[in-house]
Amino acid sequence: MADSFRIFIVDDSLIFRQIVRQACIQIPNVEIVGSSGDGRQAIHKIQELKPDLVTLDLEMPVFSGLEVLKSVNKTQCPSKFIMLSSVTQAGAKETIECLNAGALDFIMKPQGSSREENMQKLVKEISVRVKLIQDHVNCDHEPSKRPVNTPAPAVVPSLPPKILTASPVENNCQSNIGWLSDQGVVGIGVSTGGPASLKQVIPNFPRDFPLPILIVQHMPPLFTKSLAQNLNQQSPLEVKEAEQGEKVNKGVVYIAPGGLQMRVTNDGMHKIIELTDDPPENSCRPAVDYLFRSLVKEYGSKTLGVIMTGMGSDGFLGAQAIKKAHGKVFVQDKESCVVYGMPRFPTEAGIVDAILPLNQISQAVQRASTQECFV
Repeated sequence: MADSFRIFIVDDSLIFRQIVRQACIQIPNVEIVGSSGDGRQAIHKIQELKPDLVTLDLEMPVFSGLEVLKSVNKTQCPSKFIMLSSVTQAGAKETIECLNAGALDFIMKPQGSSREENMQKLVKEISVRVKLIQDHVNCDHEPSKRPVNTPAPAVVPSLPPKILTASPVENNCQSNIGWLSDQGVVGIGVSTGGPASLKQVIPNFPRDFPLPILIVQHMPPLFTKSLAQNLNQQSPLEVKEAEQGEKVNKGVVYIAPGGLQMRVTNDGMHKIIELTDDPPENSCRPAVDYLFRSLVKEYGSKTLGVIMTGMGSDGFLGAQAIKKAHGKVFVQDKESCVVYGMPRFPTEAGIVDAILPLNQISQAVQRASTQECFV
């Protein structure tokens, strides 16, 4: 029998600790190894028990969730953390800080019309995430095993993808010199593990980067704005949450607002951003596929799609559209992904132009926009 997946619960509310426990015990092969309503006590317990997963309340007296997260020795205790966050601007800002500090994901504490509705929603959200993380951990131990809830790629793998190294590859350079130039666009799709990963990519672009960058990060409202503000403080480029009808400018990073779909359209003179209430795709709004399709329509072969860490398959159909238009697709490599889900689909389908460690993504994108050969 496989070892059980061990969970520790931290929340100053006894009711929420009970709800989290109820959600977790419904998942096969899960063991609740303990719980705590005190952040300071939780630190010692987490380091002593070394659970696979810690569910951690964001707002607690004495020691907040962020303080607990920062105090746990990650080298000695490799536990993964999921934050429970309130839907407030302050809560969104601190949640981003937690994700940057190493939290895997977060769940919003529901704000429904009844207590029963809130409880049921939270149980569902926790159950889904715990199961997905459990599958991901199992896949780390068994590389050949595909997550149970993840479908196979729709396209049969063809030729193996080309792998980009830190230096431009010399073969076939002539046909790729300056292909993106200053007329193209960069689209980035990312989900679980995104905020911390984007922190290692976006601030590394120089102030004179000649292209617009549009990002879909799977997040609800408020959180995407906090993410944009956080990245803007650290980046030479302007990073902002996208606004309806604004012109797409070179050297600006636009993050899709949570709860809305984002696409690029043309008003006859300029390329502009359009935010819509169109239905979710891949259960996501904003969705990477939705954005990528619009970039292909407006930029054609000058579209570079970058797919980074995240659960699920969002971005795969968009990547197919980019390749069909003779654009290019970069993906983050398995080793540097927090969750190797979104990049896996285009990689296994053989439609990627480069597989990159996280610390090489910004360099590769910059080379694609210059006169250097990148692949």
